[in-house]
Order: sequence, then structure tokens, then C-alpha cells
Amino acid sequence: MALEPCKVCGSLTSTEEEICIICGYPAKGRPKSLWLKWMALILAMLIGLPLVIGLIQTIRTPTQPQPLELPTTKTSDA
Repeated sequence: MALEPCKVCGSLTSTEEEICIICGYPAKGRPKSLWLKWMALILAMLIGLPLVIGLIQTIRTPTQPQPLELPTTKTSDA
């Protein structure tokens, strides 16, 4: 069991520990894929938000009723 200093507070922490006992910072540092999650969230919002807004506007917009065309029958005046 080796000890290494914490990257944040500098206290000695076991290499087997997942977090620093003193400050709670992860021993391996932050995950590298954190920026990927943020980029995916931003991309989803950029695509999804306009779609949701457009859908809401489409639902709220009242449609104009189209007049029904009734078949006309010719009557002869005799």
C-alpha cells in the first residue's frame, strides 16, 4: 500500500482509496469524459429545444376550418 499526495489538498492518501479522506476529491482526478457529457447535453438542447418549441407552436395555432363543398344537384324548373 503506497501513499501519494492529494492533487487538491496535498494530504497523503492511499493509492487504493478512490477519494481523498480529507477533502473528498477523487484520487484519479475527474473523469476525462465529463466534457463529452456536457457537449452531448448542449447538442441535445440545441436540437431538441427548437423542435419542442415548434411542436408547441403548431399545437397552439388554431387551424382555419375549411368550408365543406356540398355536392350540388341541378333541379329543373318545369
